[in-house]
Amino acid sequence: MLSAKRLAASAVVASAAAGLMLAGSGTASADDVPVWQANCHLYNIFNTGGMSNCELPTWHQVKLTCVAWPVPFTYWKYGPMEYGQNQSWASCDSYNAMVGVEVIQAYP
Repeated sequence: MLSAKRLAASAVVASAAAGLMLAGSGTASADDVPVWQANCHLYNIFNTGGMSNCELPTWHQVKLTCVAWPVPFTYWKYGPMEYGQNQSWASCDSYNAMVGVEVIQAYP
């Protein structure tokens, strides 16, 4: 059974995380540029994962195209929405399963 101290600490951490999420969320500003103009960079990580970041201020998200075996089918994995130089990461479910990586425009 959880002690009162652990429950209180969990409540503090959960409320702090929720507060940070609300404080960090925002809307696109007039200074945002489309991802195709934001000089975004994509990185392939061992054909299993990928990441993106952009040099100019824009909301972006990495999108991976993955394949599953033994019955081959394609599925997509998305990283978290990030702003500007922050990195959006995602990975496929198995090793060497990524067949494509791209950066897409994300809207908060």
